[in-house]
Amino acid sequence: MVSDLKGAQITSVVLDPNTAHSNLKLSQELTRVQYSNKMLLPDNPERCTSRMCVLGATGFTSGKHSWTVEVGHSKDWYIGVARESIKRKSTSFLSPDEGYWVIGQCSKESLWAQTSPRTRISIKQMPERITVQLDCDKGKVVFINAANLAVIHTFRDKFTEKIFPYFSVGLCEDWKNSGPLTVCPVTMKVVPETA
Repeated sequence: MVSDLKGAQITSVVLDPNTAHSNLKLSQELTRVQYSNKMLLPDNPERCTSRMCVLGATGFTSGKHSWTVEVGHSKDWYIGVARESIKRKSTSFLSPDEGYWVIGQCSKESLWAQTSPRTRISIKQMPERITVQLDCDKGKVVFINAANLAVIHTFRDKFTEKIFPYFSVGLCEDWKNSGPLTVCPVTMKVVPETA
């Protein structure tokens, strides 16, 4: 199955430092997140303290939006989208019922869709770059292997509030498997017209 990206607006996503867990370090350009020693950060209302995550700076209520995340060879991560009203200070499950539409990899060589209960995703080769395609109007979140445009998983739901890009480096033993997550730069391709 190959994805159709027509009509999706390639979105330049930057991370919101005001939502980042205090153990996460963001790059200066706000496009990369990785585990770090705990930093002293203000406990503002939008900061996520219960999960090792950060949200995108811009949320969406309509239209199609698409961005690509480099997960590399990291063995522990979760990416996708989350609604604005997720619990940020208390524990919640990564599931659509709690406002998360995410997939992830944790330690082993397998991908999981964080459904309720979670669903193992059959995949031949672990992707290094994953495109997240959000269609707010149709209530779809599609995860696509950026290398071959094969659809990895699709969530279908009804979005009733603002939806934000979601990034988490997960929680691995001693952080051995934790690597950075990077939002890939938006690339433009100019195709000359043929006569």
